Amino acid sequence: MRVRITAGHTAGHAEYVITSGGRRLIAFGDALHSPIQIGHPEWSASVDHDPARSAGHRRRLVAELEEPGTIGFGVHFADVVFGRVRRDGGGPAWHPVDADASPAAGHRP
Repeated sequence: MRVRITAGHTAGHAEYVITSGGRRLIAFGDALHSPIQIGHPEWSASVDHDPARSAGHRRRLVAELEEPGTIGFGVHFADVVFGRVRRDGGGPAWHPVDADASPAAGHRP
């Protein structure tokens, strides 16, 4: 597990990256407040104390969340907190992870 300090959001904001078995989970906290920001990383929340830096971080985070074997955890994403970023049409979009689609259930991750 690694902790990454992410500038531009609330003071002291951090993300957690947990890696195991070639897969990883990124718990990104306040970096993204809504799944719509996946496609619009330039949209900041009112609590971002440096909107330009936080937008830059969101762009990098979205690219990282698109990498194979990566799942995101968005605490502010209501009932779709676990997901993957995939390209739909013209840009990236949040796709919730189905708890029944685990490798143990015989589904592809």
